[in-house]
Amino acid sequence: MQLEHVDPIAAAEEASLVLREAWPPPALHYTADYLRWQLGFPGPAPRAVLARERGEPAGFIGVAPRRFRFRGATSPGYVLSFVSVRPKFQGQGLASRLYGELLASLRASGLPIVVFVEARSGPAQRVLYNAVKAAGLRRKQLATCRNHGFVPRPSAAPTQAVARPTEAAADVLAAIAACGDDRVLWSAPDAAQLEHSLRDPRPRRLLLVEEAGRPVGAAAVFLSEIATARGIDRVATLDALFLPEPTADRLAAVLRAASEAFAGQATAPVVSAPNLTLVPQDQLKPAGARPTDASFDAFVLLPGDGPWLDAEVTNLEVV
Repeated sequence: MQLEHVDPIAAAEEASLVLREAWPPPALHYTADYLRWQLGFPGPAPRAVLARERGEPAGFIGVAPRRFRFRGATSPGYVLSFVSVRPKFQGQGLASRLYGELLASLRASGLPIVVFVEARSGPAQRVLYNAVKAAGLRRKQLATCRNHGFVPRPSAAPTQAVARPTEAAADVLAAIAACGDDRVLWSAPDAAQLEHSLRDPRPRRLLLVEEAGRPVGAAAVFLSEIATARGIDRVATLDALFLPEPTADRLAAVLRAASEAFAGQATAPVVSAPNLTLVPQDQLKPAGARPTDASFDAFVLLPGDGPWLDAEVTNLEVV
């Protein structure tokens, strides 16, 4: 088995093959176009490792550029994802080797790395722990991201806040910059990253949240593509939530706007919200959000110095 550091954009077709076989339905629809977009964000150079057995793709792992802010400090960084091994190559410790190879190459960067791991997957957690230790990185577990679902009710009372689609990137960036909770490792895209996010091959919208005519937050929503045994389901999904002062009313406004953003395109009248850890627990049910079985543990990995391991929560989208 050969492990090779590859250009993740050039390797997108092979990575797509590995991911689609590694994660049977129902699972995210890992198209090559999606991977090129996700791994092509502006910022530090994306990195990836591809495993091949006699030239045949066997496993893949990669990091996509991101930008973080915490207690006033900002830094480029990465989100680590796409860890995958094709079924016929599983059971050989390949996932551990992929983690080890990639993390060792990131050590010299000194940049913070966020990774999400299925909360109920003990083996995946152990592989990550061992790889982080072997690479000499520091690790901090953040609050678990539990997916929530939302179904709009025609009888629901109107919200005071309003979430409306916008193309005014400056307004969204201002709302993002206003987020300052010092417990939160904030996703902090700059103008270039925000512009790139709108090149998502799937339908995507930015929302500006207003209350009494003044901006109080922002959000990004997209139409997720889920591969199922029946075909491709398309589900409105809350990607990233930027609420400096989250309330049930403001969250409800965002969820309702998400449910209306892709009228005629979604295959089910439901909104998926993978990361609402920013919102106090007692505000979720009043907003209409209901927990599902899916949850992900979030971790910050740090090869260098910085305040990032003091964070308790992140609003970064689950990748």
